[in-house]
This record gives sequence, structure tokens and C-alpha cells, in this order.
Amino acid sequence: MELKELHDTLIAEGCGRFSIEGVGVQLYDEVDRLEMKNGRWEVNFYQRGQVWETLFSTTDKHEATHYYYNHIMKMQHWHLVAFTRSFDVFTSYRFTLESHGIKTIQNDIPDYAAQNDHVYRLLVVNKDIFKARELFGTVPYLDEDLKK
Repeated sequence: MELKELHDTLIAEGCGRFSIEGVGVQLYDEVDRLEMKNGRWEVNFYQRGQVWETLFSTTDKHEATHYYYNHIMKMQHWHLVAFTRSFDVFTSYRFTLESHGIKTIQNDIPDYAAQNDHVYRLLVVNKDIFKARELFGTVPYLDEDLKK
């Protein structure tokens, strides 16, 4: 599989944390990256911009892309749908998603900007992000004051 095809396939599968030669979806400080280094194809786990661990290394590009695809597909990819201080907004989004058979994950931040500054986070997994986009048009929903 060529790198562009691998990238496009992972996007189509709803993957939200990967990088292929520096191109991909890097929503977090942590990412598993497929890259060429010193004549070898490596899958490296990066944390805060630094290689934390080399997970796989080979000179064979096909072998590396195959490993990387399987590695990324085993992960659960969380996608943010709502980020709000309003329990009513959070509940509305959650109800709409779940009434359409979409499993949700609640992952709140109880002390976002200050103590007791509760922010509700609602997430979906993998390809369910596409269903969420169909339902709401644009995701994630962000309170105006949280868009900074």
C-alpha cells in the first residue's frame, strides 16, 4: 500500500491519531508515526514531540505499511463532538447521538480554567464521527468562550 492510500484509508476508517511521514491527524501530544529514518521504515511512538519508543522497524516499505495499518486499526479513536459548560447542551447532543444508535463517551473536565469550572466533553468512537457530522453538520460544538 502506498503512503497516500494508507493515509486516505485511515481517514475513511475514522482514525484520529496517526502520522505518516509527518502528515496525518495529530490531535494529541501523543502519536504513532510511520516514518523513514536512516534508511529504515519505523513506527515510532511520540510523546511531546520526542520519540518515546520504536514499535517496529524494517527496510521493507510494504511490511511497514501493513504493520502500521494493523497497529492503528487496533486503537479506539475518540472524536470530540461537544465541549461545553452547559449540561443542557451536553444532554441534547448525547440524547440525539444515542437515539440514533451511536455510543457516546463522557469525559468531563471538572476544573477546566479554575476550581469547579466544569466542562462537559462528549465523544464518539471511530467511524461514528461521520454519523455525528451527518446529524449536526459541524462538530465539535464549542461554547463561544471555549473557542480560544
